[in-house]
Amino acid sequence: MTIYRIPTFSYNEPVTSIDAFPHKNLIRYQEVYMKKKLVSCFLVMAMAVSTLAGCGVKNTNSPEASSVPAQEEALEFTGYPINTEQQLTLWTNQIKPSSTISNWKESPFHTGLAEKTGIDIDYTFPTSGTDEKQAFNLMLSNEELPDIIWYSFAADAESLLEDGIIRDLTDLLPKYAPNYWKFLQENPLYYKSMMTDSGKFFGFGFFREDLWQTAYAGPMVRKDWLDECGLPIPETIEDWEITLKAFKDKYDARLVFCNDGIMNPGLAGAFGAYGTSEMRLYIDEDGKVQLAQARDEWKNYISWLHKLNQEGLIDPDIVTIDGAGLKTKVTNDKCGITLYMMSTMDTFIQDAKANGSPAKWVGCPYPVMNKGDKPSAIFYEDPVVNTVAGISTNCPEEKVELALRWLDYPFSEEGFYYWNFGTEGDTYTMENGEAVFTDKITKNELGTGEAIKLYTGTYGWGLGVQALGMVRQKLNPEVVKAGDTWYEGNGDTCNWVYPNSVTMTPDEITESSTIYNAMSTYVKEMAIKFITGEESLDNWDNYINTLNDMGMEKMLEIRQAAYDRYLAR
Repeated sequence: MTIYRIPTFSYNEPVTSIDAFPHKNLIRYQEVYMKKKLVSCFLVMAMAVSTLAGCGVKNTNSPEASSVPAQEEALEFTGYPINTEQQLTLWTNQIKPSSTISNWKESPFHTGLAEKTGIDIDYTFPTSGTDEKQAFNLMLSNEELPDIIWYSFAADAESLLEDGIIRDLTDLLPKYAPNYWKFLQENPLYYKSMMTDSGKFFGFGFFREDLWQTAYAGPMVRKDWLDECGLPIPETIEDWEITLKAFKDKYDARLVFCNDGIMNPGLAGAFGAYGTSEMRLYIDEDGKVQLAQARDEWKNYISWLHKLNQEGLIDPDIVTIDGAGLKTKVTNDKCGITLYMMSTMDTFIQDAKANGSPAKWVGCPYPVMNKGDKPSAIFYEDPVVNTVAGISTNCPEEKVELALRWLDYPFSEEGFYYWNFGTEGDTYTMENGEAVFTDKITKNELGTGEAIKLYTGTYGWGLGVQALGMVRQKLNPEVVKAGDTWYEGNGDTCNWVYPNSVTMTPDEITESSTIYNAMSTYVKEMAIKFITGEESLDNWDNYINTLNDMGMEKMLEIRQAAYDRYLAR
């Protein structure tokens, strides 16, 4: 089998020519990181410290609890599968089994993983329809924690370590997780993300193979309508206005503007802005933490959206519309240009084919003010996905190595292919050094997407490295082209995002979260009011004064301090 190559950037072997590497985008990103110490990812708010303080878990994070398992209890590890009868318990909101089966015990991926590793896992998932954060907090409140906890807790890792909930893995990883440890050492961006400010390693992450995978949302337009109207693919803000007016006049269709996180930054980059209605922190060119919605550039962006709304070019359901509502508008030919996710565009194309519609959706570039310009920001997520698996202090000493070996498996060569493509000869074959899905996946009666969910573990979030080849194969070719359009040439517009690997102290969490949550509600309300005209932009100064009164400067000060500590790791 061809050995997979996860892109790396060595501390000791600097890149001299990025063009020599197969994953140039990620190499370039890490090169910028090494020079500027700036990385990109989505902001995830930390849980309130009171939740953890009241969880009732006994602190067992003693030196013994964090130590290497006793030699006489160590596994006789010679490779996978491991010969053991021990079982591990795991709580997670990730790798949920496909909805086409009743539970994980019938899942080809989950049962196959047990065969590949030799390790039996007893999975617990949050009940469908429940709030996952509440379910996570409820799990933490139990006296008997599972052996492995897998959730988006990176921002709270320091607190979870101090409270004796998860184990310090610093001394364990080099010996019992060699594949993962090598991966971290070869990728300084990832190394830093899995470390607390105090220098402790706390868990196993999930990482994207290529930066292309981080830009999975963007503008899309009905090419058949453009052709009927004699219009080109829109590139500038003026082009967008012309297109929107033509679509309204000819088809009574409008820009469906979903008021959610996918619209951050939305179309704001054309104005030098970094957010839409969802409150957004960003890093400016001087390395300072800023609030996007408190800048004059954002005011100009919102003013443009207000103009579009006044001209009847934005769908009137702007306050309530979501992804499902967008799909309904598209199906009913009430939208011909929008911005949303790859998967949504894939659905547009599939539905049009199934319904015999002439609709032809294609990706279009992020708009700019003038041709030749580059947007200040595009929709972008960190290659370090905000989910991590840690080992609880409730995991018995004799099972710690077993847990580490299971978590290390996705970072092995065999594990990389199994998590991303399933089983060679069954769900994929190797062609010219690349894994290619077989007909069992691509021609499955359930559809390619559902088949991938059944037989692989990285369709959504997982463990290890999500393969670029898997992502591109699961999408319609036109959607892949759209992704190319969205990301092409925009690789240097990614350093603005506030890293979610930044952590705060318990006191910082308490103070910052209180301010942030209140401001977030206010910003979202005011953004909609500015766009709809319910609130005049002439009252901009009053808006800024209110943000200051709510504690904006203090919140930014706390976030800056946390960010600076992150850079110093």
